[in-house]
Amino acid sequence: MTTILIIVLVLFGGFVFFQNRLASTRNSVLNGFSGVQVQLKRRHDLVPALVSAARSAIAQENRLFDSILDVREKAVAALNGRMEEVQEAEAELTASLRSFFGYTEDHPEITSTGNILELQKQLEETEDQISAARRLYNGNVERYNTMLDAIPSSWVATMLRFERADFFALSDAERKNVEAVPAIDLPGAQA
Repeated sequence: MTTILIIVLVLFGGFVFFQNRLASTRNSVLNGFSGVQVQLKRRHDLVPALVSAARSAIAQENRLFDSILDVREKAVAALNGRMEEVQEAEAELTASLRSFFGYTEDHPEITSTGNILELQKQLEETEDQISAARRLYNGNVERYNTMLDAIPSSWVATMLRFERADFFALSDAERKNVEAVPAIDLPGAQA
């Protein structure tokens, strides 16, 4: 009788231990995603200020500015959605901002005001913070998903219906930029 009681207590203790570890890692994933959301919201908040400053510098490019603001609105709306929706909207916003920055490089009169340069600097800093938040989130997802795959925690996870978390992955456009080999023009090199 005591042996059965000891076995039951050990099994129950193991169950509680693994359930607590799974809950802890799942909460780390949620906390990591919250950090990503904070940085994405910061970027979303900077976009209207950037567009406003640029509009005051050059009024005839309203179509470009309206497009950026529309894409930003989609990204804000997607922030509370599924991971795929967030990633898609953020990829579209990133592409719009790249177009805008390319446009400002071709039109120096836009960047002649200090406001735009300061906002661009803040956006660059925010992009760095988004990258850091994504790395933290993905690390938490990796630990959590590993616990879901490992025995015996996978048994507890299956019984309690824990679901896998999605990584915050690069968009197709971002992946192509990462995979592209930059052209290097060395002085004296022959083609």
